[in-house]
Amino acid sequence: MNDSAATLSALAKVVFLLRDKTEAEEEQRAAFRAFAQALGGRDLGVTLTERGFLVGADEVPFGSVDIDSLHGQLAAIGVGGFRLSAGLTLPALLSLVRALSVPPGTYGSFDHLMARLDAAGSGAVQVSPIDPEIAKKPRPDPNRKKDEGALEELGPDAVSEAQVGLMHFATLELHTVNPLQDTVTRLEAETSSRGTSDLLNDLVASAELAARQKEWPTLLRAAHSLIELETKGGEGAEHRGYGIALRRMLPRSALERVARLVASAPHRAEAVALMRRMGADATEVLLHEMATAEDATDRRAYFNALKEMTEGTNLLVHMLSHDDWFVVRNVADLAGELRIENAVPQLAKQVDHADERVRRAVAGALAKIGGNAAAEALRHTLKDSSPGVRLQAVANLDGRKTQGLAMSLAIAAEDESKPEIQREMYLALGRIGSKDAINALQKAAEPSRRLFKRKSAASRLAAIEGLHLAGPSAANAIKGFLQDQDPEVRAAAEKALSTMWA
Repeated sequence: MNDSAATLSALAKVVFLLRDKTEAEEEQRAAFRAFAQALGGRDLGVTLTERGFLVGADEVPFGSVDIDSLHGQLAAIGVGGFRLSAGLTLPALLSLVRALSVPPGTYGSFDHLMARLDAAGSGAVQVSPIDPEIAKKPRPDPNRKKDEGALEELGPDAVSEAQVGLMHFATLELHTVNPLQDTVTRLEAETSSRGTSDLLNDLVASAELAARQKEWPTLLRAAHSLIELETKGGEGAEHRGYGIALRRMLPRSALERVARLVASAPHRAEAVALMRRMGADATEVLLHEMATAEDATDRRAYFNALKEMTEGTNLLVHMLSHDDWFVVRNVADLAGELRIENAVPQLAKQVDHADERVRRAVAGALAKIGGNAAAEALRHTLKDSSPGVRLQAVANLDGRKTQGLAMSLAIAAEDESKPEIQREMYLALGRIGSKDAINALQKAAEPSRRLFKRKSAASRLAAIEGLHLAGPSAANAIKGFLQDQDPEVRAAAEKALSTMWA
């Protein structure tokens, strides 16, 4: 056996140990060392031919089990040749050998293999795809004699394992199998740390291929499946590199494209779960998509997804100074939904925004967030010329956080010309439920003693509703209306007392 044949035989041994005897780590290490020694630090160019291999200028023909099997393996995974430079490091060489040692059908295409090599740090190795004409040629089957009788019994259409491997590769080229999902399935069954690491590298390589082919739903499905595996694995999953693999699978460019699937109903649930797992980066991407989406339905989908996010919400604050009114409105709505207290100063700067739609959103957000800083800005919104702004300021008011707003609300309610807004102001006073709020509601429920500014029955009934919301501390105030001259007021007071402790 010449040096070229010996080198290929050494490669064949390590390839099949890695492929078929994953538990034989000592044998694998010894075989790899033998292959590295056979290389001797020299350049090595290997090309598959119709008759075997061409190693540099040496022809290595079919005729031995090692040579025949190696040829079949490389052809089955789509490799037509490779060149190893003299200065190739051992880790890079090992990554190449591992990439060549996968079962036929692992790679969806030759690009998939190259992506795997790039991800493993062996991108400098020159690997070429198999010539289609060579792939079609029949090759010696090392198991032919052993299987010949059985194949004859099966008839003229029976095929060998090597031929099945080639057909599997051709099927993958036609995209009838999903290599990403196949890798996830194998990852779920893997128990060794090294096997997990290799499969995660395969998954990243497949993800890069899916991104290049713009198969975003496929990439989403694989990433979501990995999150599910991470969740099942518990705390130990962190040490298996799942998080690192997710980051490698979803660089910013890919994350931006996958984020758009939030607006697609069939993919929404998985996309939102993935965005939540990706943290602050995903929040920033979703904010950008919401800000630039032209379709109102899409904007609402991004808005709803952002409500699910737990990281990066501080990014909202900066977008409240955006030039586009609809961005400020959407972000203000979101800040209110998420009760982001550090957004209050920026929200307060927008209470005089030229667009009423923005002012409505800002008023609603300030009401939901509450607190002393929000109360100061809300006093301003209670005087807004737009009824819609005033309504938002009180309809969503969190009474527990805005007790200092009671007197301002009482004055605003007394001057309010819109009955529906006045009623909401009284209900807001009831939610505040402080002594000042109860006194203001009691005064509002009393009959008017002024001749030219009589209170409507609806106004007085709304004040009784507010007292009822204030709870047992307002019971004595309500009792004062049990003898009121207005039968509707008396009935409302009786009902309020009877249901107060229900």
